[in-house]
Amino acid sequence: MYAATISDEFAGFITIADTGLHTLQGPQGQSIGDYGTLDEAQEALSEALFPVEHDQTDVAAARPRRRRTGRRAPANARTAG
Repeated sequence: MYAATISDEFAGFITIADTGLHTLQGPQGQSIGDYGTLDEAQEALSEALFPVEHDQTDVAAARPRRRRTGRRAPANARTAG
């Protein structure tokens, strides 16, 4: 069994079965997955704890935009004439 720590805090653990399968558990004991190598399991733990940040341009492109409307006078405004 391997234990992972980040800043001296428990981050998860990896157990190795007799078959060589590496089973990854997160910091609260949640199952993250099974991996063929220790390196794959370590990378998966890193990705689970620190998801990749999205490029802000991707976020802006996906964000719904408000429909622009022309300027209107308030409903109770008087009109000249």
